[in-house]
Amino acid sequence: MVISLIPKNVANKGYQFTHLGGTETCQKCKFLTVCVNSLEVNFTYEVTQIREKEHPCLIDNSMMVVCEVKEINDMLSVKHQKYLDDVILTREPIECVEILCENYDFCVSSKYNKPTKIKILKNLGKIDCPLSYQLVLVEGKKI
Repeated sequence: MVISLIPKNVANKGYQFTHLGGTETCQKCKFLTVCVNSLEVNFTYEVTQIREKEHPCLIDNSMMVVCEVKEINDMLSVKHQKYLDDVILTREPIECVEILCENYDFCVSSKYNKPTKIKILKNLGKIDCPLSYQLVLVEGKKI
């Protein structure tokens, strides 16, 4: 179980987010350790429990709620190749200009904008790519 602070307006069970790190203002906050430093940058989390305690945020004076969060796996596309579940590979960024494609977010992500080692947990099937890339949708996690 990981404890963090989540903006009150989105602090609901099941809310998912990718932690992008803190700001300069965060460095001055007494809640830096629990709010920012308790999470890994570019990892995806889901809110599992909401607590009653609230604290003000120095960035915009909004309220932050103490929540329990858990790391969750990502859905992303990888170039099709022969592999087994639980394999570790380096995912290369996929260049795509088809921003209206239903799979765009699986292919283009700030989290995976450079070669990144990932562990593939489950093959979810082929992706129909308008650019004719041979891609597979997988459940995986950055390592």
